[in-house]
Amino acid sequence: MSRSELTLSVEACVDCGLCVAVCAYDALVLRGTGLEIIHNECVLCDACVAACPTEALAIEPVGSRATVS
Repeated sequence: MSRSELTLSVEACVDCGLCVAVCAYDALVLRGTGLEIIHNECVLCDACVAACPTEALAIEPVGSRATVS
């Protein structure tokens, strides 16, 4: 089974903070420069992906696309 990771489309992200609000693991931080993913805190629970109104977040196989964090 391949490993997965949370990925972010910077172009789609509108910095609304909904993903940060629903993350129970403090794996997302909204900074002045945009959203930061703290991968070692993320348990891939999918709450942030479901909350994102622009589909900027996704859980994908490691290396499937450039990950920005």
